[in-house]
Amino acid sequence: MLYPILVFVATAAWGVFHSWLAAFSTKQMAGKVFGKGIDRYYRLIFIGAALLTLVPILAMVAFLPSRTLWVIPLPWRYLTLVIQLLALIGILVTVFQTDLLAFAGIKQLSDPDAERKNRLTTRGVYGIVRHPMYLFSIILFWLLPYITDLILAFITAGTLYFLIGMIPEERKLVEVYGEEYQRYQEDVSRIIPGLKR
Repeated sequence: MLYPILVFVATAAWGVFHSWLAAFSTKQMAGKVFGKGIDRYYRLIFIGAALLTLVPILAMVAFLPSRTLWVIPLPWRYLTLVIQLLALIGILVTVFQTDLLAFAGIKQLSDPDAERKNRLTTRGVYGIVRHPMYLFSIILFWLLPYITDLILAFITAGTLYFLIGMIPEERKLVEVYGEEYQRYQEDVSRIIPGLKR
């Protein structure tokens, strides 16, 4: 019972750390400490820190002793794998629908304000839900064909992070896009298609 709690707490702590790093206030604080030049590299540092701190959690899920909770039997497993494949395609479409270079932190190397200059994307999958990346990730999580107590702890904490993390993320987007984003919030569901505020 201890290992699932450890994985859940580690994943939740990662989510808090990730949201804190993503905040404009943290970026401004980094600018005060390291100088304004850090703005060019902040997104790359953010992505690198997120990936590096996620690796130990994934290692815990993979290598700590675990207990199998359920396995989706055939032929239903094929259906879940097809839905997961569609969700993965949805994630790729979502990434390519945004400014990929700014998303990866490359554009900021030449223009530190690139993140704020991006136009708001409201078409395609963003016309269905405001957070398609989270929606598709949750689908991928919960349709895994093999679930252990550690995987369940990870995907539960990850799902909670997505659902709670949307709140500060949307505050940040209102700060960047103002009334345009507020109108978008009124027109498009947050994460469940067709379900407004």
